[in-house]
This record gives sequence, structure tokens and C-alpha cells, in this order.
Amino acid sequence: MIPQAKILRVFQLIGLLKGGGRTIEQLAQQLDTTSRTIYRYFKLLEEIGFIIDQDFHGRYFVHREEGESPEDRFTLEEVSILRQLIQSGASGHPLRGTLLKKLAFHSEAKDVPEQFLKLRVAKMFRTLSDAVDQKSQVVLKNYHSANSQEITDRLVEPFQFGEGFQSVLALDTKDKQCKYFKLERIGDVVILNKPYKFSKLHKKSSTDIFGISGRKEIWVSLRLSLRAFVLMREEFPLSQPYLEKEEGDEIKTYIFNGPVLHYKGVGRFVMGLADEISVLGPPEFKAYIKERIKQQKLV
Repeated sequence: MIPQAKILRVFQLIGLLKGGGRTIEQLAQQLDTTSRTIYRYFKLLEEIGFIIDQDFHGRYFVHREEGESPEDRFTLEEVSILRQLIQSGASGHPLRGTLLKKLAFHSEAKDVPEQFLKLRVAKMFRTLSDAVDQKSQVVLKNYHSANSQEITDRLVEPFQFGEGFQSVLALDTKDKQCKYFKLERIGDVVILNKPYKFSKLHKKSSTDIFGISGRKEIWVSLRLSLRAFVLMREEFPLSQPYLEKEEGDEIKTYIFNGPVLHYKGVGRFVMGLADEISVLGPPEFKAYIKERIKQQKLV
């Protein structure tokens, strides 16, 4: 278990990095710690998916998500009050509600702080979590479908979250099919005052790193350029444990060796970055990619 003081300091570091570029010395001074500790925290943040950049002036920062403002991070005053909340409750303090809202955890994801989630996705997650708890139907407003390329409202019955809480498994009431909906593609979520109508059709399943469901686990190996490595980490955070830098290579390349449940998801990623990725195996996946490329040329 990470000590509470360390958690608070890491939260504060995230806020500082998102607030603008700062040198190691500035970060150490503002957090009242050492430069060596800041580097250790950098390593921790990278392990949980943050990508830390450095500008030409030697200042470090992380990119803010679209729609995220500096006010969404913990301030020095809030961190101070947070300590009081943890220690004594501070039930009468006017900042109590704001802090508790920022620290809100759902029972299924109590170990995943909302500071580590995209703010808009976190909002979708909270609303959908309430709907699952209440067993209520919801409308997914302006859902961007990757398959149909359409933007439509979907009346669904959500009942399970995908790996990493980046998608939700729900019954589409229109065609009575259970589908995974990516939270990032949802415009808004509206909970209806209507209970589930098709509970018997809810079929739980699992998805792989790339959000594709299936029954048989297959291991795929890829060689990635730096760009492909960064994109994989950003778009598919669950891939991180299966990524490592290739040793003895002057040009930065990385190896992905991980499990998938279907070639469709990983194949889409590979074909989108064909010049940045080499398929190492298995032979069946190489054949799958070759066939997809052939089909595209025929279109």
C-alpha cells in the first residue's frame, strides 16, 4: 500500500505537470522534496500510462486532455485540506464537497483514482456505473460508431465494464445484441427512469487489449517505432505491461508481445501504422494482415 502522503504528492505532481512546464528543481521545491524523488515519481507516472515530455528549456510537462482545465487539478490549498479530511473528517469545511467529488470512487474501480482517467470519460463512467447499479436503461447520446461511421443516439441497457473501464458492455435495445461501446465515443449519457426490459439477453464476455471480444487467446508479437509505441500506450493503456524497449538498438524500437482474443483489433492498429510496425508473429497473423491488404487493394 502506498502511504497517503505519497499519493497526495503524486496527485499534486500531476497537477503541476499539467499546469505548464517546470524544471526538476522547480518541481522539487514546490513539492518540498528532492530531485531524486521527482525522478522516481516520473518513473511511477510512466508505469501507469502518463507520457512525460520535455521542452527546449528543460521543463517537464504532460499534455492536458481536451476540455480539461487547470482548475480540474488539486491545488496546494486543496491538498492541505485533503490531509485534514483524511485525518479528522473536516466535515464543516466549504471545500469538502469538491474534494470528495474529485476523490469519488465507484465500487468496481475503487483502486483507480479519477485523476488517472480522462475527465470526460470519468464522467461517463460515473453515470454508467449508477445505471448499472440501478439496473436502468440509458441513452448514449451522439455515439460515434467506428463500424457504421454514423453518429446516433443509442437506447441501451449497460451491465458490465470492459477491461480498464474504457468501454461498457450493453444490450442495444434496437437489435437486441450485446455490444461494447467505447466511453470516448459517447457524447453524453442520460439515465432513464426505466428498468431493464431484456435482462435475460445480457451476456457477459471479456475483451482484449484492443477492445475486441473472443474466446481463444492468441499471442501476437510486433516491432514498433517510437511513434507506434507512443500511440499504442495512449490509445490502448492495457498494452503497457506487454511493451519493452528493444535492447542493443541505436534507433529506438520497441517490442509488443501480448495476448489478443481476435486479430481484428490489433490488425486495425497495425494497418493504420503499416510503415511504423513490423509483424514478428505468429505466422497466422502475418497471413491475416497480408489478406487484409490484398482486400483493400481490390476495393
